[in-house]
Amino acid sequence: MDKAELNRFHWQYIVVDEGHKMKNPRSKFAQTLGVQYTSQYRLLLTGTPLQNNLPELWSLLNFLLPKVFSSCEDFERWFKMPMKKLGYDKEVELNEEEKLLIVHRFHQVLRPFLLRRVKKEVESELPQKLEFIIKVELSGWQKLVYNQIFNKKVHSGESRKYSNPMNNMIMQLRKVCNHPYLFLDSFHENENLMRVSGKFELLDRIIPKLIKTGHRMLIFTQMTQLIDILQYFLIYRGIKHLRLDGSTKLEERAIRMALFNQDNSEYSIFLLSTRAGGLGLNLQTADTVILFDSDWNPQMDLQAQDRAHRIGTMKEVRVFRLITNGTIEENILSKASYKRNLDEMIIQAGLYNNKSTDIERRQRLEEIIKKSNLDKDDNEIPNDRYSEFKA
Repeated sequence: MDKAELNRFHWQYIVVDEGHKMKNPRSKFAQTLGVQYTSQYRLLLTGTPLQNNLPELWSLLNFLLPKVFSSCEDFERWFKMPMKKLGYDKEVELNEEEKLLIVHRFHQVLRPFLLRRVKKEVESELPQKLEFIIKVELSGWQKLVYNQIFNKKVHSGESRKYSNPMNNMIMQLRKVCNHPYLFLDSFHENENLMRVSGKFELLDRIIPKLIKTGHRMLIFTQMTQLIDILQYFLIYRGIKHLRLDGSTKLEERAIRMALFNQDNSEYSIFLLSTRAGGLGLNLQTADTVILFDSDWNPQMDLQAQDRAHRIGTMKEVRVFRLITNGTIEENILSKASYKRNLDEMIIQAGLYNNKSTDIERRQRLEEIIKKSNLDKDDNEIPNDRYSEFKA
């Protein structure tokens, strides 16, 4: 909005906070700031330098040095050169030594541009964060609707029960896993609110125990409509709570955050949408995070968890990720696990600080690649990252 006034100057520095906003080079923000503004130096501040893939990493580098990183195709081609020299096609599986060669090249490129500081380096006594997967079974109603949608037997107009068209099957399956009331225009607030959803029945069992033992919770979900149903559930059980989603005004966000963090707060639960509540919030008085459903992008879930796990946190933070057994949610978690492995190899193994040696970086990289190979052989979610419960 201010480009007509501000892009007339040649700036000395351009500093972008929440720098991962530049990951999409076609976005209005990236095109305006990256192309129409000139500066001597540029700096990105971000907690998630690698989101999903290498083109998004290239987009960040393109903003910093547009003349050097001018082509995304050339950037990707450059990293495929070691494979071509070895005479391999893209389809051929790489062994451990070849992976080391390619990832080492990533680190050589990134090291001059990336300085990384993790929370443990700043606060050595920071309590740890533990993540658990809780496998939940579908209710009878959920199984019936899930199978109907999966087999494409339900479509708009066939049944008056379901008001939403089945134009996006994956989204509809995710909604079924959360709560079948997401398909209804109206419903009664009674015990069935908990009985018809496996996840809600689980929450109905564990939330009273957590509150009684003094725990304070953040509950994250992708769907604002589901937050409405969660509110009906908490009101029905007489549990005081706060809510924050994309429609919450900036001033109201600060007020609700202060209400939750104040001493002896009467609010034990904060309901948040993952995208709206994953940035700019400090809710370190909470010690329990419940991820009601998972995001395709694991960085979104990590940012959400870190609303509680921050510098200054005094208690161990436990994260409970709810996954319905044998459904699309297991596929989403598998994809997210693959993306986190990519982040581990490209970003975490690089040890982008001024203290680590090349030997330490290589040892870290070898450990991560060996672990990823074991995970692939087992064809399951890494057990060292998640502990799993069956509910």
